[in-house]
Amino acid sequence: MKQQEQIFVFSDVYNESAARSQAEVEKTGAFGWAAKAKLWDRPKESEVTLVASEKRYEPFWNIRASRHVKFEVDTNYTAKASNPHALHTTILGQKLDFPPGLSITLTAKEYCEKRVELSEFFAGFKKNNASLSLPAYVAKFQHQPSNNEAEQKLLLPEITQAFLSQEIKKRLMEPVDASTILDDALELHEILLYYRPVYAFEYAWRDKRGVVEIDALTGNVNKEGSMLVSKARDMMTRETLLDIGAELANSLVPGGGVLVKLVGAATKPAD
Repeated sequence: MKQQEQIFVFSDVYNESAARSQAEVEKTGAFGWAAKAKLWDRPKESEVTLVASEKRYEPFWNIRASRHVKFEVDTNYTAKASNPHALHTTILGQKLDFPPGLSITLTAKEYCEKRVELSEFFAGFKKNNASLSLPAYVAKFQHQPSNNEAEQKLLLPEITQAFLSQEIKKRLMEPVDASTILDDALELHEILLYYRPVYAFEYAWRDKRGVVEIDALTGNVNKEGSMLVSKARDMMTRETLLDIGAELANSLVPGGGVLVKLVGAATKPAD
């Protein structure tokens, strides 16, 4: 059985040269509204210099999970004879008397099953600068399994497993209108982590610094960007994702006898 990769990296549409050219066009707008407000003292292209640049990969999650509940519901069925002259009838081999012109109530127990599926995307950073919806990146752009996380500078997500578990539970663990819960299983099928490439260019003008970010897939420009790789203490690894997957499965246990299964867990590729 082929092992399933859990970290995917997108290929550039715009390379570093194209991204830098676009950033150069936008560089005078990188110093905020205050610099733009002064008509007599705005940044000139010749005064703005490039001081640093980086290519990084920003994360977003795709979680696929499901809930399967088996339960009983105590209920009543109301029956009424179709013929107004009926005195009694036989239902499932049992003779029942009908009051003339009225109905009778049958006590019943319904045995039910309910399955709820979830496939949800979550931004990896609290400040999400994605220029498309996250599913649109996956649908539109080429991506492949990561084979060298360290060299690709994959940033650790700010959105933690604690947040993800809350969101999954909120979507899946809605109360079931039941008399008795017979079985309740929450299955975590996939934890996929996608990384999209972003170029960042830091510019200096007098005593100010500004960063222009270029989405390497869409070409979208963010003139209020940040340099992140130099500030990051740790990068994402496959082992970190395995730890997050295990923590996420454990944190999903909501109490009340719900069984949590980690299905198709992330595994290291065979040597």
